[in-house]
Amino acid sequence: MNINQIDLRLLRSFIAVARTGNFVKASEILNITQSALSQQMKELGAHLDLPILEKKGRSLVLTNFGNDLLNKIEPLLGQIEEALLQTSDQDQNIAGTLRVGATNTYSKIIALPTSMELLKENPNLKIELQELSAQRVLRELLEGAIDIAILPQDYQFAELYWHDLITEQFSVIGTPVSIEKLPRNITIKSLSSYELAGLNRQFLMRQKIDAQARMEGVSLNFRMEVSTMGALLEIAKSGELLALGSSIALANDKKLCAKAIKGNFLTRTAAVCWRKTKFVTSAMSAFQEKATEIANLLQSEISKRKGPA
Repeated sequence: MNINQIDLRLLRSFIAVARTGNFVKASEILNITQSALSQQMKELGAHLDLPILEKKGRSLVLTNFGNDLLNKIEPLLGQIEEALLQTSDQDQNIAGTLRVGATNTYSKIIALPTSMELLKENPNLKIELQELSAQRVLRELLEGAIDIAILPQDYQFAELYWHDLITEQFSVIGTPVSIEKLPRNITIKSLSSYELAGLNRQFLMRQKIDAQARMEGVSLNFRMEVSTMGALLEIAKSGELLALGSSIALANDKKLCAKAIKGNFLTRTAAVCWRKTKFVTSAMSAFQEKATEIANLLQSEISKRKGPA
């Protein structure tokens, strides 16, 4: 084994290939050509005594040696890169690039303000924020395309660490006049006679609402289904339909009110998550801390904005 010629470039490329399982996605993450990446993997393999990757169908999978190597070098490489960044920044601010992923509502309400606060405090930090579906965020996180994410805690994976931010009860959302007309205690059953708007069935929130409806033995009258909470809020503002969704999304909207709907299935928790094998950088730690602060402020705002009892 000749380790003297193995540089950070080769190790960085190996991690990307190992995480994604193919050269196409890995080359996109690394911003190099597939041929260059293939050459790097050949070069790395030539320095090692045992193979690190093997083909299974159309995918590349780690050998036992490759898996052991990945688990050992990924956090070490993160430490090295962090040390180099800190050394180059004499002001001791957080530097480098932080890649963040979040679902639609969490991106706008938590991830974006968190990112803006960090940029303000750290002039040498860059942030790449992606708003994606929950499944896509998870995939990008596990493949190493993003560093840290905000997701509903329902999507738990053994490979990830989770830090809870805020728990919410799903709500019926509408104009103050519409909400005031509703019963004191809201259940899915009490909403069965109303015309409603909701998210499409592909969303976990909608699936939970449907599960609660089945448990209560009722059918809800969804007149309109949409793909974002932003669209739901616009529908609610019209006063024509009541929307079922996230009270968190109302934090910056003064024209709407919400009342929590009682039901065992009707809750979700926003959480910050990252891969267990990834070295936690200063930027990741700062993002988690700032997101927690913003989530706490958000919780206070939601408590103040509750609809009339």
